[in-house]
Amino acid sequence: MDKAVYKNRERNSKIAITIITIIGWLLVIFSLFHLHIINDIWSFALLVGFLFITELYPIPVWKSITSLSFPLIYTIVLIHGTWMGVVTIVVVSFTVNLIKRRRIELVWFNPAQLALTLVLTHFVTDATLYLTGTGAENPGYHYYQSLLFTLGFYIINNLLIDMILLLRPQTYLFKDWKNKMIRETVIVIISIIYLGLMFVLAEQNRGGVVDFFSFLFFFSPLVAASIISAFIYRLNREKNRFKALVSLTKELNRSLPSENWVYSVEKWIDEFIQTDATLFIVKEHDEWKGSVKKGSISEGIEKAFEQDWFKRLDEAVYFPSRKDVPEGLSGYLASSIRSVVITPLRVENETVGVLLVGKENNKLYQTTDIQFLSTLANQLAVIIKTRNLFAEREQRIVLEERNRIAREIHDGIAQSLAGAVMKLESSKRLKAGEKEKMELVNESIHKLRGSLHEVRESIYALRPTPSEKFGMVEAVRAKAEEVKKDFDLSVSIRTRGDTKEVSPHIEKNVYEVVAEALQNAGKHSDASSVDVMIRYCREHVIIRISDDGKGFLLYEALLKAKAQAHYGILNMNDLADQIDASLKINSTPGKGTEILMVVPVSN
Repeated sequence: MDKAVYKNRERNSKIAITIITIIGWLLVIFSLFHLHIINDIWSFALLVGFLFITELYPIPVWKSITSLSFPLIYTIVLIHGTWMGVVTIVVVSFTVNLIKRRRIELVWFNPAQLALTLVLTHFVTDATLYLTGTGAENPGYHYYQSLLFTLGFYIINNLLIDMILLLRPQTYLFKDWKNKMIRETVIVIISIIYLGLMFVLAEQNRGGVVDFFSFLFFFSPLVAASIISAFIYRLNREKNRFKALVSLTKELNRSLPSENWVYSVEKWIDEFIQTDATLFIVKEHDEWKGSVKKGSISEGIEKAFEQDWFKRLDEAVYFPSRKDVPEGLSGYLASSIRSVVITPLRVENETVGVLLVGKENNKLYQTTDIQFLSTLANQLAVIIKTRNLFAEREQRIVLEERNRIAREIHDGIAQSLAGAVMKLESSKRLKAGEKEKMELVNESIHKLRGSLHEVRESIYALRPTPSEKFGMVEAVRAKAEEVKKDFDLSVSIRTRGDTKEVSPHIEKNVYEVVAEALQNAGKHSDASSVDVMIRYCREHVIIRISDDGKGFLLYEALLKAKAQAHYGILNMNDLADQIDASLKINSTPGKGTEILMVVPVSN
C-alpha cells in the first residue's frame, strides 16, 4: 500500500475512533443523571460480578473479542433500566481493559463503543415496537422485545467494529469477516436461548420471588461456560501451535530445494501467533534475502539489523511498548505498531535470519507467545543452516565435476591431440617415402577421430538429462513415446498419489532405470504391451514396470550380461544403489517380467 494512502486511512480510522469515543462518554455522563436507587443491592452486585467475569474471559474473534455477557447486560437493563445498564457495562469494560493493559485509546474506546451500542439498541428496539404496535399487553411481548434487543445489539455492535476495521490501513478480508460473523452468530443464538429460558422460568414462577439465589443458580452455568470456553480456546491454540510446528517442519523439508521455500513460512505464522506486522528474512552469504513482509513495514528494514543493538542479541527480545523499540528499527514500522518481538535465528554463533512480529497493542504478548516464537525461530535456523549446507554441497559437487572434466580433457583428449600433432609434425620432417608419411597421417587421423568421439561424449554428459528438463514423469512419458515408435509397442504410464518434490539426482536415476527397462522390453521381450505405474506414498515412491513378454531366467541373464558386456540389468542395480532404493526383478519364461523399485524420499 502506498505510504500516503496508508497514512490517510490511518487518520480516518483514528477520527472515527475519536468520534465514537466522545459520543460514548457523553452518553455515560448523560446516564449518570438518570440513575435511580437500587432496591436489591446484592442481586445487582451479583449480576455485576458475573458480568465482570464474562468480560474478563472473552472468546477471541479474529481482531476483536466477544463474550457470553449479553444475557447479563440485558437482565440489568430489564430490571434497572437502560441508563444503569450503560454505566454498569462502561465501568466493567473500562476496568477489564485496564487489567489487561490494553493501549490507552482502546481503554477509552471499548467502553464508549459499548455505551453507544446499548443506547442505539434501546432506541431502535423501542421504535420497532412502536411502529409494529406491540405493547406490554400483547402475548409474548417479552420474548419479542428480548429478540429485537439481542439482534439489534449484535448488529449495531458489529457494524461499528466492521466500520473501524474497514477504515484501518490493515487489510480486512471477506473470509476474516465471515469467520468473525460465524462465531458471533453462535453467541447470538446462545443469548436468545438463554433469555428465552429465563422468561419461561419466570412465567412458571408466578408470584415467586426473584432474588439473589435465583440469579446465582440461573447465571452460574453461563459464567462457568464463559470461563471454560476461554480456557478451551487457549488449550486449542497451544495444540494448534504444536500441529503447525510439525506441519511447517514437514513442508519446509519438502520445499527446501525450491527457491521459494521462504514463502511457505508465511501461511503458518498466524497459526503460532496473531500479528499485525510480520517480517521473516534470511541471510545467505552475508546478504539478506527471501523476505516475507506482512503489515506496515517499510522497505530497507534490513539495514536496521546491521546495527550494533541487533548484533548483540542472541535470543528473543520483547519490546512491550513503542518507546522501548530501538530508534534504528522504529522508523521502519508504522506508528500503529506498539509492541514488538524480535527473534534472531542463530546457529553456531552465526545469525542466519530474523523473525519479527508486531501488534498494535502495548504489552500484548505473553510469555508462552515468546517461547513459541523462540521454538519456531530455532526450527527455522536449523532449516536455513541445512539449506546453506546443501548449497555448499552442490557447489562442491560442481567443482568436483569441473575438476573431473578437466582431468579427462588433460589425460584423454589433450594427450591424444598432442600425440596426433607430434606425428603430423614428424611426417613433415621425415625423409621417407609417401607410404611411411601416409601411415603417420592415417594414425593421426585415427587418434583425432577418437578424440572427437571423446569430446562428443563429454558434451553429451554435460547436457541436462530429460528428467532435469521436463521432470521425472514427463521424461518417462517422452521415453514411452519413443519406445512405441521404435518397437511398435503399447506403453501405458500411470501415476497414483500426490506428486512429491524429490531431488534431481533421484529423478535422474529413476528415469534412467525406467528408460532401461522400457528399452529392454522393446529389444528383448517380444512383448505387446508394457505398463508403468508410479505411486507416490508418504515416505516412498514406488515404480512398477511390467510387460507381457516372453520373460527370462534372472540368473542366466546376469551370467550372460557379464560374459557379453551387456550391462543393462547391472546398470539398473547400480542406479538403484546410488539412491538407496531397492530393486526387485521378477521374471518367468513365458509369463512376462515385472520390475519393482522402492525409492525412499523425505517427508
